[in-house]
Amino acid sequence: MERIDPQRDHLGLEQFPPGREVVFNGKPYIVQRRTTLASGEAAVVLQGHNEQFLVGAGEFLAGVG
Repeated sequence: MERIDPQRDHLGLEQFPPGREVVFNGKPYIVQRRTTLASGEAAVVLQGHNEQFLVGAGEFLAGVG
């Protein structure tokens, strides 16, 4: 069986476990879960005051502050 090496985006998300509070694009959110899109890109589900949405790892890592 071939070993699959983790991709850079997946590794970048390791520091954002579910339940962690983050500021994304200037607004506070809680990381609900980490997942993988059908394309294979890592992603996170963010929960805000009145919204919940999925964002790809590249966009998330660029917008988190």
